[in-house]
Amino acid sequence: MSKPTSINRFATETAGIRLKRILVPTDFSEASRPALAVASELATQFRASITLIHVFPTALPTELSHLGILFEQKRLATQARERLLRFREQELPAVLPVETILLEGGPAFEINRLAKDSETDLIIAATHGHTGLKHLWLGSTAERIVRHAPCPVLVVRCRPTTPGFPGEGVGRFLRIILAVDFSDASRCALAYAVALAQASGGEITLIHVIEPPPYPEFGYARIPAKEAALKRNAREKLESLAEELVHAGVKAACVIRHGNPFHEIAEQAYDQSADLIVVAAHGRGAIARALLGSTAERVVRHAPSPVLVVREREHEFVSA
Repeated sequence: MSKPTSINRFATETAGIRLKRILVPTDFSEASRPALAVASELATQFRASITLIHVFPTALPTELSHLGILFEQKRLATQARERLLRFREQELPAVLPVETILLEGGPAFEINRLAKDSETDLIIAATHGHTGLKHLWLGSTAERIVRHAPCPVLVVRCRPTTPGFPGEGVGRFLRIILAVDFSDASRCALAYAVALAQASGGEITLIHVIEPPPYPEFGYARIPAKEAALKRNAREKLESLAEELVHAGVKAACVIRHGNPFHEIAEQAYDQSADLIVVAAHGRGAIARALLGSTAERVVRHAPSPVLVVREREHEFVSA
C-alpha cells in the first residue's frame, strides 16, 4: 500500500506546478533571443503570460544640478522604451499575452524585485556564453539572478538562432537531465522536471553523483566497499523514483556517476545532448554562496544546455 501512496503524492505535487507568469529580461542582444524562443514555447504550452523587461542603467552624477545630463538620461530612456516595444513585435508572436516593462537600476536586483512583486512563476534569463575561467572572473547577470531569485530560474546559454519567430520544436525539452541528491529540494526540482517532460513528451534521466571522500575514513582499503554500498543505495532510490515517473507517464532512465557533481552533470549533458538540466539549489546564506558558490551555480556556469534552477523555499504548490 505504501507505493500507491507515494505515487499519488507525486502526482499531486506535479499537478501543483504553476507556470502562468513568465519574466524574461532582455538587453536587445543576439544572446537574449534564445531565451525569448524558449519563453514563447513555454507560454504556449502552459497558457502563460510573458513579461518582457529591460533594465535601463541609472547613470546620474552625484551633483544633480546638471540638467543637461538629466534630459539626456530621459531621452535615452525613451529610446530604450521604444526599442523594447519593437523588440517585442519582432521576437514574440502577436497572439501571446506580453507586457513590456522598462526599469532603471541594477539589472539583477531590479529583475528579482519585479519577480517578487509580481509573483512571477519563472524567470528565463539568457547568459552570454562565457564558461570556465573567463566566466569565473567576469560573472554574469544571469548567475546573480539565480543566486537571489524568489522563483525558479531557467538559464539559456547563447546559441545561433534563425531570424523570425521561434520555429517548430524550439523550447521543447525532449531530453531532460534531473540531478538528484534525495533531498527535499531535489524532490521539488523533480516535480518541475516532470511537468516540463509531460508538456513536451520528453524523457528524464535521473542522475546521482557520488563524490569521492576528501580523505579515507577507515583506510584506503575500505573506500571501494563504502562506494559500492553508496552506489547500491543510490541505485535503489533512483529506481524507485523512476517507477514513479513511469506511473506519471514519463519515460525515465537512471545514471550514477562518480566525481565532482557539477562536472559530472555537465558531462552527462554533453554525452546525451540534453535539452535541459534541472537542478536544485539548497538556499544557503548569501555570504556562503558568494564565497563558495553552489553546485547549481556551477552547473549554470559550465553546462552546455539550458539549466532550470529550483530552490526548495521557492517551490510553493497550488492547492488542488
